[in-house]
Amino acid sequence: MRPGRLLRSALGATLLLAATTSTALAAEPSPADIAQARDLGQQAKAAFDAGDFAESEKLWTGAANLYPAAPTITLGLARTQAKLGKLVLAQESYNKIIREQSQNTSAPPAFKDALEAARAEVSLVSSRIASVVIVVEGAPNPTVTLDGQPVSSAGLGLKRPVDPGSHVVRAEAPGYKVAETSFQVAESGSAEARLTLDKAPEPAGAAAPAPVSAPPESAPEKSSNKTLAIAALGVGGAGLVFGSITGVLALGKHGELADRCPDGKCPPDARGDVDGYETMGTLSTIGFIVGGVGIAAGAVLWFTAPKGAPEHTTRGAASGSRRDTRSPSGFTWTPYVGGGGGGVTGRF
Repeated sequence: MRPGRLLRSALGATLLLAATTSTALAAEPSPADIAQARDLGQQAKAAFDAGDFAESEKLWTGAANLYPAAPTITLGLARTQAKLGKLVLAQESYNKIIREQSQNTSAPPAFKDALEAARAEVSLVSSRIASVVIVVEGAPNPTVTLDGQPVSSAGLGLKRPVDPGSHVVRAEAPGYKVAETSFQVAESGSAEARLTLDKAPEPAGAAAPAPVSAPPESAPEKSSNKTLAIAALGVGGAGLVFGSITGVLALGKHGELADRCPDGKCPPDARGDVDGYETMGTLSTIGFIVGGVGIAAGAVLWFTAPKGAPEHTTRGAASGSRRDTRSPSGFTWTPYVGGGGGGVTGRF
């Protein structure tokens, strides 16, 4: 190996060792923490001997948090958890001791004694642990809890260690009713907790919308053709008036220019009058064109507008019978019967 590579490898190993050492030192409890943990351990043992297992568990837990590497404290916690029926937690506490102290060859005698006790007692606790299989049907990806603690979906349908006694399983999912069941299991026994999630009813506000009824038919309205016809006639009339006025002005200009422009030749100073004459003539022409178009369009719209509903008139037989019928095109025909004969009359 080249010297440069060897140097880099040695430097990397040194840095790794330093980091590991600093981490271990950072996790190492202070002397004050160790002293407090020892004091709490003594109180916990006294509570255990007095039969106050709940208080003993509380004190052992505090001591273990201060000095987690001490197997003697973890052993006292495991024994207390077993007394409280928390067999699953007790088993994990025993296994922690076995896992962490099995390779510790330089451990003090008290730590070695704790390891031997853990190995001897864990099998007795494990043999008392019960199991349950939780099955949830009806909804995908439900949220499940066992005694208020979440249960991973990966564990559903499989045997799960559980303490002997009574337990409650709860399952829920969006859009489904909450399901809950309880079960009782003895030491070393097994149980099954099966739940079915049913669809939740639709909220009152999310009910199917009521069918929308069609709007009532409005009464027949008069055609807008007559309104358009009146507007067109108005525009046409205005165009004719405008054309007439500008035509009269153009004729006046023409009379003035006839005197000033003999033989159609106008002097330069008459150029403005000539432009005014031509402008008035153009405007008059446009006015008459607009007027003619408006009058024509108004007449067409007026005479093609739909008429009212058919009218029927019936007279008594004594004075003769007549029935008027108005066709959609506006033609009214009237059959009649009289003393001297009968026939049909009509009008538009």
